Amino acid sequence: MKKKVNASMQTLVGIVTPSAWDEGDRVFEVSLSATDDEEYVIENSERFLDLVQKPIRAVGMVKVGKKVHRAINIKKFELLESASLEE
Repeated sequence: MKKKVNASMQTLVGIVTPSAWDEGDRVFEVSLSATDDEEYVIENSERFLDLVQKPIRAVGMVKVGKKVHRAINIKKFELLESASLEE
């Protein structure tokens, strides 16, 4: 039986945070800690490894499901000033 995953295009604002490390303690996967108090695994993480601890506005396909939890495949993003997180 396949699990149902809801997916929709959304805009999220948050900070890129590390979520997985390799044996050499190098970050290889990042998440978006969004202003809605949720954590979204960034599916296309490799593009965002240099943005750890930076605030961004991301537009992408958000998936929510029991197994997937919350994930986003970012299509476009904008680097923000820290003050922009208060929006």
